[in-house]
Amino acid sequence: MPNASLPAATASDPERLFQCLFADVPTIVRKACHSLGYKPSPEEFEGLVQRILLLLLDNDFRILRSFNNLSEPQTWLFTISRRYTLRRLNEKRRESSLQDLSPDAFVFLPDQEEKLLAAEHQQWLYSAASKLTAHEQKLFAYIISGEKAEEISRRMHIKKETVYRERSLLIKKLKGLVHLETSE
Repeated sequence: MPNASLPAATASDPERLFQCLFADVPTIVRKACHSLGYKPSPEEFEGLVQRILLLLLDNDFRILRSFNNLSEPQTWLFTISRRYTLRRLNEKRRESSLQDLSPDAFVFLPDQEEKLLAAEHQQWLYSAASKLTAHEQKLFAYIISGEKAEEISRRMHIKKETVYRERSLLIKKLKGLVHLETSE
């Protein structure tokens, strides 16, 4: 049932349909935003209205040519505006500010920062290692130098299985000591 205020504007005359809908676009976009629970800032709202208008004008009124008089033109435009706004919201959610990310979220840290962090971590590790027993410090030195378990067992005169067990215990102890270092 056509609206009395709208002359018979149809897809066969998209320019006339655009002229009839032009004044309603801000109201329809506002309703579409409200239906999605979205409260845009005035600048965002104005941008949405402009994008909807451009969408209607784009490709020689391609969208307007799809209007088929099965509903009121405003209802049809509301659906288009709502879908477009929903797409923009989903895109916006995917975007994230670099300020919101922690420094650990970056795959590649800047070289200077990476070097400083490595030096700081190394300092914590060696500070924690200074609190180990003489036997544990010896094992730690072999591990840090990259010795294999077989070589460590030969040098320390212990079984290879013992090296694995002691290395595991040493790592747990160092993690605890480093945690204490960093929390102080």
